[in-house]
This record gives sequence, structure tokens and C-alpha cells, in this order.
Amino acid sequence: MDMDEFEKVVNDSVDKIPEKFRVVLEKENIKLLAREKATDVLQNKFRNNLIFGVFIGVSHTKRSVFNIQQEPTRIELYKESFEKAFGSGQEIEKQIIKTVVHEIGHYFGFSEEELRAYL
Repeated sequence: MDMDEFEKVVNDSVDKIPEKFRVVLEKENIKLLAREKATDVLQNKFRNNLIFGVFIGVSHTKRSVFNIQQEPTRIELYKESFEKAFGSGQEIEKQIIKTVVHEIGHYFGFSEEELRAYL
């Protein structure tokens, strides 16, 4: 899958996630970005793990007038990790949707353990 195809799958996945999550993405202006691979900083932080995606920004539970955000709130998805873990486009698409929902959970303040228990 080339990068253009991956970006299309990521963008199309928004239409397939539950409406209550789509509304959050739109209302809170959370961008969904396709990247070739995770940065070296992320890869070092999560050694020996595939990183499908990350939520970057201030979670909904921690937002306040005192919280100055340095960069836009977004969810990044990493093509290289999906390709390493999944064979077909259908499998990748299914995991992208699951990853987006997982990262939106982080936006609402859920921990990794809480999200893994429910997703």
C-alpha cells in the first residue's frame, strides 16, 4: 500500500466509526493524520512495540483556560506499523477504525489499561 492509498483509507475510516466519535472529531477539531512511520522519539519510548497511532494534545478532562496548547490536537496513524502487523487492506482498515476509537478514548482521559479492557 502506498502512502496515498493509506491516507485514503485513514480518511475514509472516519465515515465508518460510530457517529458519537465522528461528532467529537468534528466538534473538537481533532485532525486525523496519516504518517509513514512513528518518530524516533516515539519508537524509543515504546521499544519493542508496534505503534499504530497516538493522540497528541490536551485531553478533554485536562482542558482549561490555564492550559496553553503548543500544537494542534490530533491523532496520528503510522502506515509502517499497520503493514507489519496486518496482511490485507481489509485488516488494515478494520485496525485503523479501532485505533481511531482507541485514541479518541485517550482524548476523553481513559488510560491505556482502561481502553484495552473495553476495545
